[in-house]
Amino acid sequence: MRGYLWATEFLVFSDFLVASPHVHSAMQLHVGLDGAPRVQLGGDWHTPRGALINTDTVHAFDCAGCTTAIGWIEVESQIGRELRARVLEGRPYAVLDADLCDAIASEIGPAREQETECADAYRRWRSSLAKFGIDVDRDRPPDARIAAVLDHLRTTPWPPPSIDDLTRLAHLSESRLQHVFREQVGVPIRRYLLWHRYLTALRLLAEGRSATEAAHAAGFSDSAHLTRTAVQLNGFTPTKMPFKFWLSNC
Repeated sequence: MRGYLWATEFLVFSDFLVASPHVHSAMQLHVGLDGAPRVQLGGDWHTPRGALINTDTVHAFDCAGCTTAIGWIEVESQIGRELRARVLEGRPYAVLDADLCDAIASEIGPAREQETECADAYRRWRSSLAKFGIDVDRDRPPDARIAAVLDHLRTTPWPPPSIDDLTRLAHLSESRLQHVFREQVGVPIRRYLLWHRYLTALRLLAEGRSATEAAHAAGFSDSAHLTRTAVQLNGFTPTKMPFKFWLSNC
């Protein structure tokens, strides 16, 4: 299994993930690389090779035996807003046609290899999103204050920083940091921090830590808190993640 975390997007490749019915605050894009995964939408199971699922849409997912690229995109980012407006057009989900699935799979497929550099994976991911006919190059780089916050989170994932820690790092008040972070990154900072803590816990589990150790190191009160958060965000418990999981926090 291979995964990449960016400021407003997360990409993972898997051939075993099974997620029970859930909703989350990010849009989900999936495309099967060597077949069609199963997805439950509107209470019924379907086998579209690719689909884009809107936020707050109840769905379940099963890619067992089918290598699938699964991406999550924060809807408040520039790309998220364009996908919602131009692809979903108010619908809870959109099934992708065969030609689009072929184009995305061809572009993103090589990024599943362990030796892929994060910059190349990011280029392939953004190029895949461009297949929807949206502008993927308009995201502005964050200013130095927000860049310092993001760099700190990448290089020092634990212990998790508090908002106070980040205000001192950015030399901003809490209210100003919240405003500038959302303006620059595209999501509320507390939501981003929750996602960051969850992925930090997954990384620690992949390194062989126990669920309790990973939960505490990532800032959760206990393993049960981590499990509840995982099910809320992705529909599966952390124990369903593999022990050998390469996650690049780019």
